[in-house]
Amino acid sequence: MEVGRPVRETADVITGWRAWTVMETAEGLRLGSVLYDVLWDVSSPAIAECRHGEELPVHAVPGPVCTCGFYATRDPVDALSYLVGRNDQATVCRILGEVALWGHVLETESGWRGSHAYPLRLYVPDWPVAERLGAYGVTVSSATCESPSSRTCTAMQSRSGLRSPISRRTIQT
Repeated sequence: MEVGRPVRETADVITGWRAWTVMETAEGLRLGSVLYDVLWDVSSPAIAECRHGEELPVHAVPGPVCTCGFYATRDPVDALSYLVGRNDQATVCRILGEVALWGHVLETESGWRGSHAYPLRLYVPDWPVAERLGAYGVTVSSATCESPSSRTCTAMQSRSGLRSPISRRTIQT
């Protein structure tokens, strides 16, 4: 995902847009990177690593002279091109969603790159996928619902006693 050159650094929690692959695993459906063989855990934030090895000196992730970090765009349209691409046998579909970035965050010309990430909202093609991604404990909306208030429009696992991976506080529902 191209988001341009770094403009400034921030420690704020940022909300942006990104695409994921939805992968079939032994543990159920999991979100995956559209570019790398990385799955996002359902119970903890994703933590970025630099994959450039010895090509660059050791640096904070994301680095201003590197392309490492979790990407998010300001506008969902900028993430749409990643809904098409390589899919391996375990890929169920690709989806768009909103993601929280925090920790070390670089603001760029059209988005951000962050050191920590977790999905906030997921937009999926149908109800069965929405229901199976409920393990992430975030709002999962399906385009196949009859209306935005329909019970079949949104899946969300009960969050009673679930710890938020962003704030580390217990969220009560």
